[in-house]
Amino acid sequence: MTEFNLHDFLPYKLSILSQTVSQLIAQEYENRYNLTMHQWRCLVIINSHENVTAKDICGHTLLDKMTVSRAVRSLANRKLITLVPSKDDARKQMISLSAIGLRIYDEVIPIAQKYESTILSTLTIDEKEGLDSTIKKLIFASHNLKFDK
Repeated sequence: MTEFNLHDFLPYKLSILSQTVSQLIAQEYENRYNLTMHQWRCLVIINSHENVTAKDICGHTLLDKMTVSRAVRSLANRKLITLVPSKDDARKQMISLSAIGLRIYDEVIPIAQKYESTILSTLTIDEKEGLDSTIKKLIFASHNLKFDK
């Protein structure tokens, strides 16, 4: 049998790091604003891109269509986003933040940035730069692998 140590496996370590950090931040916006992690990710993408559709959100977050659809529907029901039919294709809806959604976004971003800053404060400047460079290389490499047949 091939020896395998899960704790040394890069995808496992990245997943644990991502989930731990995401859950820390999520506790804040779940408690304050009753937002799920998926709803928050959608709000961030909607704020970051003009004329965004649910399909665009899927592409930027790597969330599946059903998860994005539920999050968008919930955000619309809570009046945190506005949905306007596309001029090019009536089946598509253009999504933007409402005034309420923008207010919540503006309140949560500093909280998320504080967590990020606290976590990154354990690294030196060189380590932060190295981490950023390494992550970019790994993302690039993983995208290239994804399309290999």
